Amino acid sequence: MRTDKVILIAGGAGSIGSALAECLAKGGAEDILLLDKDENQLEFTRQRLEEQGYPKILPLVCDIRNLVHVNRIFSHWQPDIILNCCAHKHVVSGQRNVSETINNNLQTLLNILKARHCNKDSVLVHVSTDKSVEPTSVMGASKMLCESMVRTEYPQTQDRNYIIRFGNVMNTNGSVLQIWDRQFREGRPLTVTDLKMKRWMLPISDACDQILRVLGFDAGTYILDMGSMFSVGDILEKFLSERDVKDYPTKFLGAKKGEKEIEKLFWECEQRKTFKAGVRQIIKVDNSPTFNYSRPLTVSGNFDDTQTLDCLSKIFEGLRA
Repeated sequence: MRTDKVILIAGGAGSIGSALAECLAKGGAEDILLLDKDENQLEFTRQRLEEQGYPKILPLVCDIRNLVHVNRIFSHWQPDIILNCCAHKHVVSGQRNVSETINNNLQTLLNILKARHCNKDSVLVHVSTDKSVEPTSVMGASKMLCESMVRTEYPQTQDRNYIIRFGNVMNTNGSVLQIWDRQFREGRPLTVTDLKMKRWMLPISDACDQILRVLGFDAGTYILDMGSMFSVGDILEKFLSERDVKDYPTKFLGAKKGEKEIEKLFWECEQRKTFKAGVRQIIKVDNSPTFNYSRPLTVSGNFDDTQTLDCLSKIFEGLRA
């Protein structure tokens, strides 16, 4: 994809953000800005892409919760396409760090929404998750509140806002496959939650390809084609077979707080329309629910986990922590 547009990836040091940068660079995009507060991972990403022949990736160390800094970057570069991959994303961490998770995920998005008006024609793509549907975890609740923010904040830009919701992606930072790989290499037992739990597992290259294809459609909320669901038992069996191992020690932990046995991609109230995107069937949804994100954002700013959790529980009845 040859383009003269400036593309900004918030959370550009993360698994999805850096993979999107690589995909865009390989497609011909040149002006790619990576925003993240993780200086080490940003520099690692820059070096890796430069070694592959893409020297024009510009990493910018930035705490996206700092609106002054975000405004300066956006005003200077006036990005045309903004991909928001910035979030605390781990369910277990979110249960332990309630206020931090809510405040980070909401405040970074709000700052991006505020700053993007420096280029009145800019397009925003917000990356969401299946865990936002009927959320039972703090992280899932934060992502549903983010979806609500994109749909309701600054209504004059609604025709240029995309929300893209999808399930688990293989080999992202902290994913189960990454954890098992480390444990296997160290000769440790593989930690397993519940063999009956089911998840979608999408290759990261496929996720990036589908995200970029959605930009060819009208703005709105889209659900990526995740293929078939796999049980944790299936995933474990495949992991061991790829290493030519039949029996290996495992340690069963049980489901953690906030985890579902089976994830969902849709709310029952959402109306669906299918679009063809290459070999994939991407679904656009309308009539998505919205929730009040202002109160959780305000309360989380006090970093009182009990108050923040109480606020979330009043919004999402199924929340567990």
